[in-house]
Amino acid sequence: MANKKVASKSSGPAPSTDPAVVVLAAGKGTRMNSPIPKVLHPLMGRPIIAHVLNAARYLKPARLVVVTGYGADQVEEKIDSFGAIFARQENPQGTGQAVQTATKELKDFNGPVVILPGDVPLISPQTLLDFLDAHKALGTRLSVLTCRLEDPSGYGRIIRDKNGWLEKIVEDKDASPQELTINEINSSIYVIDCQTLKDNIFNIKNNNAQKEFYLTDIVAEVRAKGHLSSAVQSPDHLEVQGINDCRELAFAQTVLRCRVNDSWLFSGVVMDDPATTYIEPSVKLAGGVHLEPGVILTGNTKVGAKAEIGAYCHLNNVELDEMVKLAPHMTLNDMRFTDDGHVYELNERGEIIGQVFCQNGDGADDQGPQSFAYASKQCDPNIGPLEKDFKGAAVKASKKPAATKTAPKKPAPKKPAPKKTDSKKSAPNKPVINFSAAAKAKAPAKGGGKKDPGQSGPGGH
Repeated sequence: MANKKVASKSSGPAPSTDPAVVVLAAGKGTRMNSPIPKVLHPLMGRPIIAHVLNAARYLKPARLVVVTGYGADQVEEKIDSFGAIFARQENPQGTGQAVQTATKELKDFNGPVVILPGDVPLISPQTLLDFLDAHKALGTRLSVLTCRLEDPSGYGRIIRDKNGWLEKIVEDKDASPQELTINEINSSIYVIDCQTLKDNIFNIKNNNAQKEFYLTDIVAEVRAKGHLSSAVQSPDHLEVQGINDCRELAFAQTVLRCRVNDSWLFSGVVMDDPATTYIEPSVKLAGGVHLEPGVILTGNTKVGAKAEIGAYCHLNNVELDEMVKLAPHMTLNDMRFTDDGHVYELNERGEIIGQVFCQNGDGADDQGPQSFAYASKQCDPNIGPLEKDFKGAAVKASKKPAATKTAPKKPAPKKPAPKKTDSKKSAPNKPVINFSAAAKAKAPAKGGGKKDPGQSGPGGH
């Protein structure tokens, strides 16, 4: 991959009112036991780092810098659409050195700098906005986001002075027995005045057990020059939880899946069993959608108002019009099901490229909602997923639909009997189809607008 954007020149002075954001993504992630760079492991359909970058976008950064190292080409290619400037940390020797690398892209910047680890996918946009506001209100040169844990093992400890200001951060391996009793830990999320960063980041030493340059040591450097630093405590410890192994990755997925499902439940989507329902953040659902147990919705799937999806269906990049019903155990890719009985094939951009089936022959059926039950052995859940170029038949669902029956040889009747509709459940005037609008029921106190449910939560060390 060409190193476009790597070590690129800044485009003039940035306004001091908006922050710059630096995301640290150079680590290999040894404990993941995987050749894939840690920040590229998939989480709810996106790389780990994409969740972090999505949260950072709500800060409206004047400049976004991502420090890459291990698997740099892969990482840069995967997140290129975020418009970041990439700074390469060629021989990683700690987070302090990573930030030193990033400062080359901040030469002409004079505002606050938010520093984020690339492995904190549970951090919410609102927490970042509140943290930045707190930093400005406290008026210190440097602020660190912290939290308290019952078991702080492995985390850097927050050391406060007698007045409550942040004095220093001590890494777990370098802490004294007394310091190890402290349960307030460092999240590795910082806000620092850019000039203060430039004046101190190159003064840190590697006099520690790991012989690395710790970003945490910048706190002591700032204090030594007579400037105050602050520790801002997060109310939710999940907000600052990073990912270091596959067990923590699985836990993060559980948290995010529950958040996404809760946001849709508050928005009028009916789930028979939320515990077995999986919806990626990129999916869009309208009000009144009914999901039976075990439904998996991925990619750019869009579901219209009052549509019903049968148990254990997996839809990837599929569009369903209003009131369309799918029988259970269907695995579908790149299709659109219309309310007048048509089934179309879609390309990767969601554009129609061909008609797969017309349920009513001429497509001129206004008899009510359409039910689809594919009569192909490819739809048998014991056989495997439906092939993208599926050309089997489809039949109108009877009172006892069976997704795996042999397709009938006779064509469907031109004028099927009208299906009864529930008059008490009329489609909403404005279906909720924007995922961001289906965020947490509790509106954010500040920060301007609701947040992506897939980003309303935790973050790292």
